[in-house]
Order: sequence, then C-alpha cells, then structure tokens
Amino acid sequence: MMKRRAAMVFLMIVAVVAWSASGFAADRTKAALVIAGKLGDASFYDSANAGLRRAEKELGAAVKVMECNFDPANYVTYIATAAKNFDLVIVVGFEFIDAIEQVAPKFKKTDFAYFDVDGKTENVTYVDFKENEGSFLAGALAAMMATRRNDPLVSGKAIVGAVGGEDIPVIHNFLVGYEQGAKHIDPNCKVITGFVGSWNDPARGKEMALNQHKNGADVIFQVAGGSGEGVIAAAKEARFYAIGVDSPQEHLAPDVVLTSMLKRLDVATFDMIKAKAEGRFPRDTTVSYELKNGGVDLSWSESALRLIPADVAARLKAITKDIADGKIVVKEYK
Repeated sequence: MMKRRAAMVFLMIVAVVAWSASGFAADRTKAALVIAGKLGDASFYDSANAGLRRAEKELGAAVKVMECNFDPANYVTYIATAAKNFDLVIVVGFEFIDAIEQVAPKFKKTDFAYFDVDGKTENVTYVDFKENEGSFLAGALAAMMATRRNDPLVSGKAIVGAVGGEDIPVIHNFLVGYEQGAKHIDPNCKVITGFVGSWNDPARGKEMALNQHKNGADVIFQVAGGSGEGVIAAAKEARFYAIGVDSPQEHLAPDVVLTSMLKRLDVATFDMIKAKAEGRFPRDTTVSYELKNGGVDLSWSESALRLIPADVAARLKAITKDIADGKIVVKEYK
C-alpha cells in the first residue's frame, strides 16, 4: 500500500511538472530564422543569428535556425515548416521572394519579418536597411586612406575598389553609396567594382580583389558574403586595406581590415522578436534601419581605432552627423 501510494504521488508530481513545463513553453515567444545560405559567413547570416541568440538569452525566446544551403528546393518547405511551428518567422535572403509570397498568406496566425527586400505581402513585415548610408562612410574612408601619404600599404592614387556578391539591387545600393562617399572626398576618385556571382566562392572573391589591386585599388570594400572572405585573404596576402561588411570582420585580418560597414541584422532580429513578445509586432508594415537610428554604421573596434588615423576618424564622425542630420543626402539605387 505504501509503495502504491508513493508511486501515485510520484506520478502526480511528474504530471504537475510536465503541465508547468508545457505552460511555460506556451508562454515563450517562438521565433525561427530561415536563411537562404548557411551560418559561418562571418557576415550577413551570422549577424542575424547573433540577434536570435540574444533574444534567446535575454527574452527567454524559443529559437531555431533553418539553413537552406542555397538550395531552392528548400525555400518553400522550410518557410512553411517554420510557420507551422513558430509564432514569428524571420526570413533572410533575397532568394525567398517567391517563396514568401506563396507561404505567408496561408498562415494567418504567424507573423513574418522579411529582411532586405521591399514588397507588400499579407502577414509580412518588410525590414529595410539603408546600406547606402553606411557604405557612403566606407567610401569616404577608402578615399581618405588611399590618398594618405607615408602609408606603406597605399600608393597615394585616388583609386578604390569594391567586390560584390551577386548582381542584385541591394548590392548596387551598397555600391552607389560607396562611390558617392569616395567622390565626396575626391571627385576624381576612381571606383573599380565587380561581382563574384556567388555568396560562397572565396577563391573567386580573392582573385577579383587581387585583380582590382593590380589595377591600382589599395582599399577594397567587400560586399560579397562568404565570398568576401577571399577579399580579406587577398588583402592580407598582397598587403592592401580591406573593409568588411555586415558583421565586424576586423578579427579576420586585424592588420589590414580597416573596419566593417555594419548592417545591424542582429539589432533588427532582436527588435522583431522583442516586439512580438510584447504584443506590438508591426504587422504588414515596412521598418527602416538607417544611420540615424543605428541600423547601419562603421565598426569602431580596437583594431579599427588603431588603423584609422585620428584625423580620418574625426572627419568620418562629422560626415556621419551630416548624413543623420540630412545635410548630406545619400543616393539610393532604384
């Protein structure tokens, strides 16, 4: 009898614990991050994942990353699977344009946040970044450093470069701002640009960067995702300056990576999950992240402060304020 009673008490405790755990889980905001590529790019996707992990730690959100590995066969399936199991689905990658339009209207109770793409689709909040503004700063920095005297890594010629991933509008928006920023410093500055054609081909990125350097570019901005690691490798090998993108990339080659143009997917990801958790998610709208609200900026890491001279840093700070105040209007790619 005693054993039976003890067993019943034990089962009741287990039931209560299980009920409490399930109740707690139901109260947690569940957020999935669906990416077109895969983690480990030290750039775009890793930045979004950093925001996801912050939400997990600070907000107690239940989170999951779904990597499509650039396989179109996964796009619709992965977004639909996420929508069935999560309250909020954050989608990162221009490749999902058709998939999001197919899936989102079918899941009325799920919110979607689609980064870096414009549009109007039911249940979808579009998150826009003014990468042209941050890239203006990168271009200004590149031009100032390329023409700097007594720097062994530059020839003093007003020539800078930029290596893009795929030839798509968002990358052109980077390049428009970059060129405008360079010419803001020197109207005669030559800007050499090219596209790798892939986000995951560092060998091709390296080849393209070395070719731009051979043609006079001593500062090269990489906006090529995983392919951009090749640009940084080229800078390290051939001894010229590089500028990273999306996430702080100075650690990849602290002697030659001047800074990185930060596109704060980490901040936007965290903000979207926090808004969902607090019941104020901005469904069916467009949310903009720009220089003025900290959505884009340059990285001022320890190595950046070491490599960028004080007078250059001061001028960049002044330019940043002028853009935020509207005194400098940065062009957009249309």
